Amino acid sequence: MKYIIGGLVGVLLAAEAWAGGTPVLSSHVFTQGDSLHIELLLNLDDTKAGNAEAYRFTPVLRSAGRLQELPAVVVSGRRRARADHRQQALQPAPGYIPPYRTLYARNRKDSINYHVSVAYSPWMEHASLVLMREQRDCCRMKILGVEPLIADLAVNSPFKVPQGQITSSQEQAMIPQEQINVPQVIEERRETVTDHRKMKSSPECVPYAECTAMVTYLTPEMETQKHRSESATLYIDYPTGIYDVRRDFHNNRSELEKLDSLMRPLTKGNLASISDISICGYASPDGTYKDNEILASNRARCFKEYMCATYAPGHGLYKVSSVPEDWDGLVELLQRHPMKHGDEVLSLIARVGIFEGREKQLMDMYGGTVYRELLKDYFPQLRRIRVTVGYEARAFNIEEAASLIYTHPRLLSLQEMYRVAAFYRPGTEQYREVYEIAAYHFPDDALANINAASAVIMAGDPISARQYLDKVADDPRAWNDFGVLAYLEGDRKKAEEWFRKALGIEPEKARKNLGKMKNEE
Repeated sequence: MKYIIGGLVGVLLAAEAWAGGTPVLSSHVFTQGDSLHIELLLNLDDTKAGNAEAYRFTPVLRSAGRLQELPAVVVSGRRRARADHRQQALQPAPGYIPPYRTLYARNRKDSINYHVSVAYSPWMEHASLVLMREQRDCCRMKILGVEPLIADLAVNSPFKVPQGQITSSQEQAMIPQEQINVPQVIEERRETVTDHRKMKSSPECVPYAECTAMVTYLTPEMETQKHRSESATLYIDYPTGIYDVRRDFHNNRSELEKLDSLMRPLTKGNLASISDISICGYASPDGTYKDNEILASNRARCFKEYMCATYAPGHGLYKVSSVPEDWDGLVELLQRHPMKHGDEVLSLIARVGIFEGREKQLMDMYGGTVYRELLKDYFPQLRRIRVTVGYEARAFNIEEAASLIYTHPRLLSLQEMYRVAAFYRPGTEQYREVYEIAAYHFPDDALANINAASAVIMAGDPISARQYLDKVADDPRAWNDFGVLAYLEGDRKKAEEWFRKALGIEPEKARKNLGKMKNEE
């Protein structure tokens, strides 16, 4: 639905305002603490809704690839409001946002002071604010128009750190979660407010209020040197008899954009220093071995010259190699994407050497049908350039990390990511995002998966939490979170077993969780 709305907003921004004129008398956006505040003065006196219809006025924050709806102001007829309330109660819509205020014929006001706050995210700094107008009757929802309110918010990032306040040693230090002063939650005014204390019997986790003290958060070790290695596989086309890389030849531009995205953050902005670059050229088995050897070697050598001229000069950085006939790559392809008679092809490759007639026997197999399929569907995937770049990312302060977490997260350490998370309120979407980004970029790190599980539990998503925990099921540090999941699923016996196992790992937290369960009996 967000993608649909985003597309509609983009299309309708050029449309003229509806006949009723603009309802927005003034608008003001600013940051405070960890939140973005939106203040609007709305005049909806000219908006008249029949008994069975409603008008929705929804502020929307937009940026490239991002969209966030804010609570709507609704002008509704009584019958329409009852029908909408009944539908939401019987068939709750996923991602439903309660209205900021609903106005009826008898409680109309000339103007409404609209003020909401959302957890700030770096993409909002230069986002735009628009007002989407919709009309709903018994059968359909119709978009009446989208009015631009602020083209560029241009707000001050709350992550900006005054010069001189962070020393190089502090930049390296991990700030423990409990020592950071997280700004107080700024509640949005809504028509109804849910009391979390009344939801203790719910089988689902109540974000923040219930789960903050229950789940496990682990502190990563300091990564003093951030050594990284990344690779890209490129399928470059060449004119006949030519080895030089030509960006505009056939599909080369899109292939080289893969390399651009890898190299850009490593060569621009003083974010990292490159230590080594490995280039390997591969050729497919068709043709003579000697010709393939020359082909693979020359293409790898010329690709090095291209990289020297385009990205990173300095011949000492490069290590160039080639594989004349990539039989190992063919084996991997056949294992991932089996073909008819594929087992026989794999058996032949294992039994017959490269210089013992392997390719000739493949040509003869089943009258050449197998070899023709290999030529058409498999060999083209073996003709490639593999580039591997080793580099070391420098240390980043909080402001830099808050920006890089959404653009170049691979440059950050877990420490730096978690320092960004500390600026968000536990249970918010941004808080969850940071921990999930960390788990995605450190997939084999048990600590990252356990912390991500805790963050999504606090966001009310035990299903995703179990997916993270199942990856580290043998790690004792995950036992407490397994207990929290069992507790949320209503399996108190299993929860108690997990918490008792966790007593030897996190005694204080496990005891409190056991005590919480006992007090609820």
